[in-house]
Amino acid sequence: MSPLLYIPAFAIRLALFHIPAIAETLASRVEIVTPITSYKRLTEGLYLFESHVPPYDGGVFHQSPIFLALFQLLNFLPSITVPILYALTDITIAYLLTEITTKKQAIYGVKPKLEVEKGAKGIEPWVVGALYLFNPLSILSCVSKSTLIFTNASIVLAVYYALQGEKSLGMFWVAMASYLSFYPAMLVAPIILIILNWGANGSTILKKDIVLHCVLLYATWLAALLFLSYQLVGSWDFMGATYGVIIFLSDLTPNVGLFWYFFIEMFDQFRPFFLVVFQLHAFIFAAPLSIKLSEHPIFVTFMLCGIMGIFKSYPSIGDAALYLAFLPIHDELLKYMRYGFLTANLFLYASTLGPIFWHLWIYAGSGNANFFYAITLVYNIGQILLLVDVMYAMLRRSFDVEHPESLGKEVVQK
Repeated sequence: MSPLLYIPAFAIRLALFHIPAIAETLASRVEIVTPITSYKRLTEGLYLFESHVPPYDGGVFHQSPIFLALFQLLNFLPSITVPILYALTDITIAYLLTEITTKKQAIYGVKPKLEVEKGAKGIEPWVVGALYLFNPLSILSCVSKSTLIFTNASIVLAVYYALQGEKSLGMFWVAMASYLSFYPAMLVAPIILIILNWGANGSTILKKDIVLHCVLLYATWLAALLFLSYQLVGSWDFMGATYGVIIFLSDLTPNVGLFWYFFIEMFDQFRPFFLVVFQLHAFIFAAPLSIKLSEHPIFVTFMLCGIMGIFKSYPSIGDAALYLAFLPIHDELLKYMRYGFLTANLFLYASTLGPIFWHLWIYAGSGNANFFYAITLVYNIGQILLLVDVMYAMLRRSFDVEHPESLGKEVVQK
């Protein structure tokens, strides 16, 4: 991608970082940061850690111990270092997306195509990177200093190294993403599929041996990260304060997800049952998608990132920024999508009214929690509609490629 795109994207982020009113406001917006990605909570945990007080005792800090070590180191550097780190991480994600697009187009170039696609050039890789860099969701998530950006970078790195056939690095980065945010554990299957389908580089090793090797690598890396965390903080308390909060939803701070309002209203005797149902629902799609679309593992990664962005316990707009970045990589599906206009309007509608309803509830006192939760439901309906539409596009295109005679005709199941 041309440096001419990196430079303005980097400059925009640094400029916004240096406008305190914007940076501080974004850092406290519930649509952008959550209790497990908040930079403000990270600084509180870091203060306790440096004061030799267990950082997880206060019930405020819910992030991985590795962030304590990273940002403690950054404290010894000039204050500009943190904004530069966030901006460079976003630039790195964009660069990796262009590389993933290039590799995907080379792989799909030899696959069967529709007649109208033959000779047609796919989307330019730099466009995919530009769509991420100048997506308002990406910019807002970066400037808010949400630590979700490091999870997103880990996921993209996992896909990139899997495409290169680097099993150890691919599984390390998906283990890192799982360690940071728990839910990316569902991406193990599509990352292994990428290695099996495209990253084996003509290897004669049996597929089951590659799968076993990858699973062992993932378990080893994850165990190493957890043990390193234990060494950093001197106890296993971080397990309950990070993953326990994610699983059991002990912090009911409002966000753009489906959990918080539902469990505020939930009777205590029903809470364990519905926690199991909600958490299982987030993971239950991983196996069927990986089986049905085993020949399209990057698309499976996109779908599962979208599902995480909807059904995880503490989602934010940064989750949407990630899976929306994967969407243009599959530009061949866009012509099959039917609800693009409706989906775009739902996103715009929610983006406009979300902050207004939050203000009415929290500051003006003329609304209540129903106002904000209703608009988050609209936002999630838009996300669900987008995923359903893209899934239809993938299945219909695959069917048309296999049955060219049915092109343009309605398919009726008998």
